Amino acid sequence: MTKSHFYDIVMQAFRPARTLIEMVPADKLGWQPGPKFMTLGQLICHLSLGVGDGIRLLHTGEWPTDEAMLTGMKQENLPTCGVEEALGKLEADKATLRQALAAVSEQDFTSQTVSVPWGVQGKMEVLALSFLEHFTNHKMQLFLYLKLLDLPVNTQTLYFG
Repeated sequence: MTKSHFYDIVMQAFRPARTLIEMVPADKLGWQPGPKFMTLGQLICHLSLGVGDGIRLLHTGEWPTDEAMLTGMKQENLPTCGVEEALGKLEADKATLRQALAAVSEQDFTSQTVSVPWGVQGKMEVLALSFLEHFTNHKMQLFLYLKLLDLPVNTQTLYFG
């Protein structure tokens, strides 16, 4: 897969994510389906981080410390944001993704072995797809939250926006 193809696939995933985020009611940002789930505000904030920064970190290897990552990923420490802030972050991630991909050669993207702090190692292209999968899973989580709130989402919304 080329970097350009990867970028295009990510942009296809961003379109419905944007639509789903836009559907979040402002008065439901604190809602969560259960005590061990992210709130809706935490979820859209996390989803809005997109894929770009992960690709940048794969390339640079400049990950936060293990302690900072563990602390930051605890449910009670996850940041929350409103719809407009989440949309702004998602838009900014497009630029981050373009910059991160521009900094990597096609050869390195397809064949360089990289690692992540949680112990996984593999080709950059494969781990980039894992970051996209992570994004896609949270997009599905948002779809499910909206469905539980009885908002008008369907397969078309999930895949095409």
